This record gives sequence, structure tokens and C-alpha cells, in this order.
Amino acid sequence: MKLLSICLLVLLFASCDNQDTLFEKLPASQTNVTFKNSLEEAPEFNVLKYGYFYNGGGVAAADFNNDGLVDLYFTGNLNANKLYLNKTEPGSGKLTFDDITDKAGVGAAEGWNTGVSVVDINADGWLDIYVCRSAATDARLRRNLLFINNKNLRDGYPTFTEKAAEYGLDDSAYSTQAAFFDYDRDGDLDCFLLNHSVQEYAGFSRMISDYKQQTNTNYSSKLYQNQNGKFVDVSVAAGLTANVLSFGLAVAVSDFNNDGWLDFYVSNDYNENDYLYINQQNGRSGVPAFKEVVRESMGHTSLYSMGSDAADVNNDGRIDLLTLDMLPERNERIKLTSGDDNYDKYAQLLRSGFHHQTMRNMLQLNVGENKFGDSGAALPVFSEIGQLAGISNTDWSWAGLFADFDNDGWKDLFVSNGYARDYTNMEFLKFTMDEQLKARQTGKPAATSDPLAVIAKMPSINEPNFIFRNRSGDPGGQLTFANETSTWGFEEKNQSNGAVYADLDNDGDLDLVINNVNAEASIYENHADMKGPNHHLSLQLKSPNLGQLMGARVTVWAGGHMQVQEFMPVRGFQSAMYGPLLFGLGKASTVDSMRIRWADGKTQFVSSAGLNKVQNGQLTVAYAPTADNQPVTPPKTFWQATGGMAWTHQQQAVNDFKIQPLLPYMLSPTGPYFAIGDANGDGRDDVFTGGGRGQGGQVFLAGANGFTPMPQPALLADRAYEDAGADWLDVDGDKDLDLVVASAGYELPIDDPRLQVRLYVNDGKGHLTKETTFPTIRASASCVRSADVDGDGDRDLFIGARVVPGRYPEMPLSHLLLNDGKGHFLDVTSQQRALTQLGMVTDAAFADLTGDGRPELIVATDFGPVQVVSFPNGKAKVLDQVLPATTGCWNRLLVQDFDQDGKPDIVAANAGLNSQLQATTDRPLTLYGIKNVAGSVLPVLVGYDRNNSADRQPHPFNARDEMLDQVVSLRKKFTDYMSYSKATITDLFEPDELKRAQKLDAATLQTVLFRNSGGTSPSFTMQPLPIEAQVAPAYALAAVDVNHDGLPDLIVGGNREYNRVRLGKDDANRGQLFLNRGKGGFAYVPMEQAGLLWDGDIRDLAPVTVAGRTELLVGATGKAIRVFALVK
Repeated sequence: MKLLSICLLVLLFASCDNQDTLFEKLPASQTNVTFKNSLEEAPEFNVLKYGYFYNGGGVAAADFNNDGLVDLYFTGNLNANKLYLNKTEPGSGKLTFDDITDKAGVGAAEGWNTGVSVVDINADGWLDIYVCRSAATDARLRRNLLFINNKNLRDGYPTFTEKAAEYGLDDSAYSTQAAFFDYDRDGDLDCFLLNHSVQEYAGFSRMISDYKQQTNTNYSSKLYQNQNGKFVDVSVAAGLTANVLSFGLAVAVSDFNNDGWLDFYVSNDYNENDYLYINQQNGRSGVPAFKEVVRESMGHTSLYSMGSDAADVNNDGRIDLLTLDMLPERNERIKLTSGDDNYDKYAQLLRSGFHHQTMRNMLQLNVGENKFGDSGAALPVFSEIGQLAGISNTDWSWAGLFADFDNDGWKDLFVSNGYARDYTNMEFLKFTMDEQLKARQTGKPAATSDPLAVIAKMPSINEPNFIFRNRSGDPGGQLTFANETSTWGFEEKNQSNGAVYADLDNDGDLDLVINNVNAEASIYENHADMKGPNHHLSLQLKSPNLGQLMGARVTVWAGGHMQVQEFMPVRGFQSAMYGPLLFGLGKASTVDSMRIRWADGKTQFVSSAGLNKVQNGQLTVAYAPTADNQPVTPPKTFWQATGGMAWTHQQQAVNDFKIQPLLPYMLSPTGPYFAIGDANGDGRDDVFTGGGRGQGGQVFLAGANGFTPMPQPALLADRAYEDAGADWLDVDGDKDLDLVVASAGYELPIDDPRLQVRLYVNDGKGHLTKETTFPTIRASASCVRSADVDGDGDRDLFIGARVVPGRYPEMPLSHLLLNDGKGHFLDVTSQQRALTQLGMVTDAAFADLTGDGRPELIVATDFGPVQVVSFPNGKAKVLDQVLPATTGCWNRLLVQDFDQDGKPDIVAANAGLNSQLQATTDRPLTLYGIKNVAGSVLPVLVGYDRNNSADRQPHPFNARDEMLDQVVSLRKKFTDYMSYSKATITDLFEPDELKRAQKLDAATLQTVLFRNSGGTSPSFTMQPLPIEAQVAPAYALAAVDVNHDGLPDLIVGGNREYNRVRLGKDDANRGQLFLNRGKGGFAYVPMEQAGLLWDGDIRDLAPVTVAGRTELLVGATGKAIRVFALVK
């Protein structure tokens, strides 16, 4: 028997032809699948006439003859569709198909076919085919087609009859895809029809906002309600957005807010927002069935949103969302497609009512539901982490599909890409503009007058399709993906569009099928069943009522892990896959338990007896709802207090990119910052919150019922200042707390009086008066910190300078002021050489790190280190050996004894890992401050190609047009975009220019804990905080023992909205609580348990005690203060 097993294994592996990669591309000579979506331009019809000429076709994978094998259906644009019947013999190891298109009657040769959906529309147990159509000017040729399965097998071949008009689904709009689901839970399937507008409305103009009010039924998507077997357009009554700007390219249907009702997401191309429609659970009540909430749920989306998929990528039970875009993988291609970063256009779109959008793939991580909002269905809350995950740059991408391809229990990602004519290529755009200019100058016809000549100049994008392995099961791999394109067998370059996964040979792994442009379709056989010990479960759901089936959610527990999948055929781009749900189980050989929530909201628990029916990894479960104990929602740690502090920060609108056009992000937005102290001597925590320019700061007095604003004429009189940091301290020894406030103003002249640091003296009752004898300290500051530096019994001041106005990254001068005990301060900075070279200070803190009873100054810097400064004998000295020598873009510090060993530790907030800007010790980000001939400072940011490990030379971040506008001398050297795309920093500037320039590095971007492990002398080790703390720049930190275990827990806030357009918003921190596990370990608390929910640029967090309870103040730039109360 053992010998026989060995022989069988040898034969099995031999049949795989010694396959080294996970996937093997099968030749058409074996599969008989020869479909090719052939496209050829003509003067009367081409990509200039129809912008979606090269979007390609879709694929459907489903069992159309009920023989247990998955068949394939391809849509063609200029050629007929094809239906291939799966004829693979069990155990043969050879995938084989028969072309039965003509026999089946589903060719649809006339018209431009786009997306395909699979649905048993008449509930007869046989799958039907719905085909969308577009492009044709003749509306008759745009009518969508519904092929009804006749159930009459002829020699095993199914036949079909077209009946779209009979069902009311022969829509003649410009259609991309259709999704069938029971949105009103009445037991039958309704239909969402995804449509797109035409090229006339694709561009940008000053009147673009007016188009939001224009409608055309051929362009807007539609919702059809199934009314007794006839589909009726209810789009307006259902609350769908309708305008001529909607270019729908994909739809993802899922229960995003976990309430048992199906929602859907629409990916829109060009300027129009994507739409997130949340089901309002009212069916036929006459109230709109859906509410569009993309602004409320997502901080930003893709710009040119294309394919999409909805799946639980981190196995937390919530459905996440992927949208694809066009950002190239490598530096060279990025530079070839990047023009001037037009912030004014972006700002105008925002003012015109458009949402924040950025050109790259987005992975929207579902972090929970917002139940603090208005009445109605709960809002899902998303945190966008595509860059941190490593899947943001896949070039011109179409189908995105999440599936567990290696059966390890974690969903991987496949992305198809490519485009025949890249009209975004800057070389091409320059050619057309030059030709038109030349024609105007000479009066002769331009070469661009011949459309085919213009098209011939457009380059093609031929790149391998991408496939990523989910690393969440690896140590330290949580929320990240590894690019396995080469190692898994996807090196062939094509222009690929629609794609599906399916277990074509019933061997327990998912194969891939891809529809290509001008190339035969690709079939990739998955050999996971031969690669390792991972197990699987193939689950077939059965229900006579399709309203119960479509959207059913299955939760599986195996090997101590949970997985969730939903049965929803339409995924990716213009494609559908209708078949069993395949769960990879990893090393677990059995499923521990299973719960099914059917689409009608009823639940079914599959018992161990039912799970024992698994045969060869296959299980069929029929609809039979059972009593099921719903999971108990854990109590919240915080709850949002209503009416806690009625004050809204004001942020003046300034475009910093007009001051220094090469900035990576704006520097003028700042605040609000809090200072906590007992202002009126009643023993309570009072609050100063700094105001924006034109606003003035505010003092709130704490009382038994919360906070009350206290009028402060002195603060209001100084509303021309922008408050940057503040501190309460007794400056004059009269036993009350006075207030020192620093100012900010990147946009101001260097010596502007509005940069002055201010001292307000307290009368003992909380009334503040401005002290006019305070030294002249004018700095665009970040913080004010106080401690007894010189040991004379009073508190001295450190003023951290953030930036030299208008001259980033030139080093500003921070200040040390000594107090004489009577409220008079002396600026001694000039006598403290160590303080003059600190860099761009973003925060500071005083703490006794050495245990000698005297405070050390800890300083965080931008593009620099976190430094420790001691003051032996009153002289500042940088202690180089205390903290690990690493540079970063540090933003904030929190000193706390987190491990309760009696020694202070330090949390240092950093830029995070969710960005196009990446850094490591050997591949840091470098920022040069280069002075031009006019004496201005150019902030030139350079870094390494994040997706090319072989790249050993740093490249400029800015695009060619941006750089050449600032360095005119480079125009002669880089006459085209191709030469600039390869340029390194040494190609841009001469060695002596770089030598004279200020050079700063950032080698780590993680927010970290510096843990004090020293004995008699301080010694710190650096430990990154959990991956959730790296999803956005961190700017605010607070320590609160939320679970009363004696260990201070950590709250992190942050985000940064005002970036360059190409970078987009950093806004993934939606509220973060980390439980202290001791010894430097922290564990992320999910939002629904933490009870913290915020958006915007969080700039300060302040725990206060109010009426015996702990409250957390949250300050965000330009927003109202939020107050969260700790649940006792």
C-alpha cells in the first residue's frame, strides 16, 4: 500500500510537469479555449471616439448544465461572445472545454458587449446569463440581453433563449455590469444596473459642478425592483444619485454595516465621487431604500475608480473594500504619467462638492459601525490602508479579486492590468500639444488631425498581472501583502481586463481565468493541492428562494481562526463567478463550527453532525434556519459625550504650495492644542484650547456638569495670532497658574510680530492679563514646555521652533528662557550651543531620564532624530547614547512609565507606513534644502523606488514639470519626460550644490516605543507599536488606564489632510486605543469596543478629570472639540 501511494504521488507530480510556481498557464491547445477579444481601431470608431474602447470584456464562471463542473462564458467587444462547456474528466488532471456558443445561442455577435452576470432569474434551478452592452450610437444595439436557460440538454449542451424585454431588463443605457440581489428582502431578486456617461463629461472645467444637476437616463445607473417577475425602474424613489458625471466601472454588493441588509458600492471613473449606498431597511415603504454615504464613511477614495471587490481581508468578520486605479508600480512609469500637481484644481473640485480622491488603489479596511450618527441604518466606517498593505500601485488595473489561492486561511489578491493606448503618458501629451502649437504657427494641418496617426503615437501598457499573498498569517505580517507575481507564475505581459476565479477541476483550489485584449484568454491552473499540507472546504449553499441565497454570509471557525465569505457572484470587473465558496483551512483538517446568515436575515448554525458530512473537502448546506445565539457585542470603553465642549477650531485657508511649490505637504495648518491646569484654584482640571488665526484661544472652567467657557478679553484681543502650543505654570511664585502660548505661521514673514510668544498672568481667579515685558521671541513654533532647568526652584521655558517661515527645511532656532522666579524671563539660547542645532522641532518634553532628580529635555524633530538634552551646570548637552540613533519624521512625544518599572518610557509619534513615501535604514528618505539663485529654499525630497529592491540611487519625488518650474536651468538637460524619469538626485544638481545644501534624513517612519531598560543609567530599546498605529501620521498621544489594571494604556490620534495631490489625504486613523500588555507590548482594541470614533487631523488628546470621571478631549484642525467619557 505504501509503495502504491508513492507511485501515485510520483505520477501526480509528474502530471504537473515539475511545476515550480503555484499557478501554471495552460495552453489553448490543451484547454480548447481560443477566445480572443480582438480590437482594431478605425477612423470612424476608436479610443478617441469612445474613451472605453480598450476597457475589454468580462468572464463568467458557472455550471450552466448542472453537471458539477464550472463552465466559462466570455464577452467580446467587436466580436461574438463565447460559451465553453467544461469537459474535464475527473482525475485526469487536464482541463478541457468545448465551444458550444452556436449550439447554445448566446453569441450576441451584434453590438458592443461589456459585463456579464449569472443569475437563476426564474428560480428554476438552471443558471441564466445577463449581458450588458454599450458604445453603439444606435440604442437598439445597446439593449442588454438576458439569455434564459432552456433546461433542454442536447447531447449535454444547454440552450438559451433571449428574453430581456419580457423581464423588463432590455435597458439601452451605456451599461457596464449588472448585479442581482434582494435589496428589499421580499424573497425575489432585484437588479442594480451599472451605467456610464460619455466622453463629453469626462474632463475638468470650471462649470463641472453644474453637471451634477444634469441628468440623462442613458448615463446614470439604475435600480430595478422585481415586481412579480417584471423588473421596474425605481432609481429615483430608491434614492440613487443621477447625473451625467457618473462613469460606473464596477459595483460591489455586500452588507458593509453588518445589519443583515445588502448595500452596494459604485466605482466611478473621472471626477465624480464613488457612491456607497447603505440599505435603509425599508423595502417598499415609500421612503428611499438607500442612502449615499461615501463622504461619511470614507475619508477618501480612488480617483479613476475601476474594478472592485468586497471581502474580509483580515478575518475580523467585517467586509472590507478594494477599488483599483492607475498608479504605476515603478518610479520610471510614475514619472512618465505625472504632470504638474495642480492643488488649485483639486481645491476647486472640493469646493464644488466633490469628495477627496487620489489616483491609486484603495483598500478600505472596515473598522466598525458608526452608531453615534443620525437615525437610520448604522454607517460603516473605513480606514484606507492600501499603501501600508503594499497593493496600491498596480498600474492601469481592472479586475481585483480577493480569494485564498494557497489555502492558508487568508485571502490573497489578484489584479489584472494593462491598456492598449496610454493617453495619460506625458510624452504623448507633449507630442500632441507640440503638434497643435506647430500647426497654429505654420498654418498647416497638424499630424494630430489624423486620429489614427494620433492613436499610433500612444504607447501601450503591457505589464504582468499582479498577484499578492496575504501575509497576515506570518509573524509581523498583519494587514500586509507580498507581491508573488513572479513566484506564483504570472510573468507573462498582457492587456488583461475581466477575470474570475473558480475551481475548474474540483481539486480544492481556485484557478484563474482572464479575458485579454488582442490575445487569447488565459487559464491558470492552481497547484495548491500539490504544494503543501493546507486543507480546504468547498461549501455549496442551496435554497429554492434566491433572495435567501444571494448575499448569504458564511462564518467558519477552524484551527482557532475565523473566516467570513459572502455568496455574491459579481466581482472584479465586468465578471461573475457562481459556484461553491472555497475556504482555505491551512493546517486545520476539520471545521470546528459554521454559521450562515442567509440574505433574508435568518441564521443557521451548522452542527458538528452536519460538519461531519464533509466528503473530500466538500459540503452542501441547504436553507434551514435554526435558533442561533447571536454574538454579544462587548461593552464600549469610551462613550461620546454630547454637548461636552461647544467650541470649534478655525483654520485659515492658505495654499503653502504657492510659497514653496516643492513641499510634500502643507505646514501652515496647525492646532488646536490643549493645556490642562487649574486656572481658578478650585482643584479641578481646566482647559485652555488654542485658537486659529482670527479666532483667539479659549479657557474652559471645569464644573460638576462639565466645562463652561470663561470670557478672556486678553485672549480675544490676540486673535490675530495662531496658537501653536501652550503651558500652564506659576511663573511669578504667587501660587496660581499663568499661561504661556506659542505662535505659528509658516505663511508669515520671518520676523512678523504675530509669531511672538505670549505670557498671560493669572489673577488667581482665572482671569488672564497679557504681560508686555516678555522677551521678544518670534518663531513659528510647535510647543511650549516648562521645567526647572537651572535648579533654582522655579519653572523655565523651552520654546520649540517648528519651521523658518517660507523656508522649509531650513533649521529654525528654538529658545530656552530662564525664569528669575518673579515672572521675568531671560533668553539664554545664544549661550546654549547645543540648542541652536536641534533642527525642526515638532514636540518636546521634560523628564528625569537619568534618575538624578534633574529634568532632561527630550526633543522630537522632523527629518531628524529624537534627542535627549541634559543641563549639567546649566549648560545644554546632547546625550547621544541614550536613545537609539534613528532619524524619522517625528511629530509628538509622550513620556510615561508604561511597564511600571519606575523608569520613564517614551512613545514617539511618526509618519507611519501608509504612504508612497517609504524609508528604511539603508534606503532612507532624504530632504535637501537647496538655495536657488534668488535665495529661496527648495525642499527637494528624494527616495528610493519602493517597489524595486534593486534600486540603489534615490530619485526626486516631484514630477518633471514641478521641478523644472523651480529649477529653470534643468529645462535644457531634461527636454523630455523619459530622461527625467530615470534621473537621480546627482543628475539634477551638481556635487557642490548638494554639498552646500542642508541634508536631512528619515530612516524610520514607524511610531515607536522607546522602552527604558537601563539600570543606573538610561538605556532605551526601540519597539514599533502595532501595525494599526502605523496606518497614518501620528500627531497626538495620551495615556489612560482604561481597564484599571495599573498599566497606562495608549490612545493615538493623527492624520494629515493637506498633502500634495499626488500623495492624497492621510486619514486612516479613525480612533485608536491600545491596551498595555506589559513589558512594552500593546494590543489594538477594535473601534466598536474602544468607543472612539473621529475623523480629521487630530492634533491633541487631553485626558481630564470631570466630576470624578475621566474624559478625553480630542482636538482636530478646523473641527469641533469632541469629548469621550471613560466608562467606569
